[in-house]
Amino acid sequence: MKKINFSKIIIIALIMIISACVAIMVSAQRYKAKQTPSAMSLAINGTVGGLDKIIGVPFDFFQDKMSDVSNLLTTYEKNASLSKQVSKLTDESVELSSLKAENKALKSALALENTLTNYEKISSNVVVRTPNAWHDVMTIDKGKSDGLKEDMIVMSNGGVVGRIVQVNKTTAKVALLTSDKALENKIPVRLGSASNPAYGLITGYDAQQNAFIVSQMSSDMTFSKGDAVMTSGLGGNSPADLTVGEIIGENKDTKGINRQVYVKPTGRFDNIQFVFVIKRGLNETNAGE
Repeated sequence: MKKINFSKIIIIALIMIISACVAIMVSAQRYKAKQTPSAMSLAINGTVGGLDKIIGVPFDFFQDKMSDVSNLLTTYEKNASLSKQVSKLTDESVELSSLKAENKALKSALALENTLTNYEKISSNVVVRTPNAWHDVMTIDKGKSDGLKEDMIVMSNGGVVGRIVQVNKTTAKVALLTSDKALENKIPVRLGSASNPAYGLITGYDAQQNAFIVSQMSSDMTFSKGDAVMTSGLGGNSPADLTVGEIIGENKDTKGINRQVYVKPTGRFDNIQFVFVIKRGLNETNAGE
C-alpha cells in the first residue's frame, strides 16, 4: 500500500491558501479601482468556492442529522409528557367514575332508609363479594355484636336482596335471592293490594327473566303487570311490607298451588355496596315492650 505523503499535502494546501490570499488582495484592489477581476482571480475564486462546497457537504450533512436528532429528542420528551398527562387523566376518570358510582349508591341507600322509618334496621357495608360467587353470597361488616341473627332480611338499592345465613362476631354472610341458598327458607310475600291480597312464597329465581318465582299461591285471583309485591310477615322471620318487586308475568301452564308468578326485583343485584339489615318493625318492638 502506497504511503500518504503528508508533507506534499501540506505544501499544496499552503500554495492554495497563499494563492487565495493573493487573489483576494488583487480582487480587492480591482474592486476599489472598479476594475473587472482578472482571469486568475476568477479561476482561484471558482476553485476555492468549489472546494468550500465539497468541504461543506459533510458538515451540512452532520448538521442536518444533529438537527434531526435534536428534533427527535424534543418529540420524545413531548410524547413522554403527553403520555403522563393521558395516564393522569385516565386515573382521574376512573376515580371520578368510582366516586359517581359510590355517590349513586349512597343516594339509593338514603332513599331506601327514608322508606324504612317504621323498622329497626342496621346499616352495613359490603366488604367481600367474590366474582365466583357474585350471584350467591356476600359478606357485610356487622355481626353478632351488632344484634344480627340468621334469617334476617337484607335490603339494598330499593328492595329485598337477601337474608342472613351465617353470623360471626363482627361480620355476617348474606345469601342473595339470586341464589338457591337464600331460598332454603322460603320468603312469604303478599301480592296485590292490602285490601284484597293474595299470599305466596318466593321459591326460586329465573335468571333469564331476572325475576323471582312466587308459587304456593293462596288465591286464584288475577294479577296485572306492575302490581306490587311486598313481604307478608306471615313466616315469622321477616317483617311485613318490605318492598320486593312488581309482577311482570305468569306461567300459564300452572294452576292452583303450583301457579307461578314472576316478580321483577326492585333491588338491583349488580352493584351492592351498602345494605340495611331489618331486625324488626317498630310496632313489633312496641308490642314486645
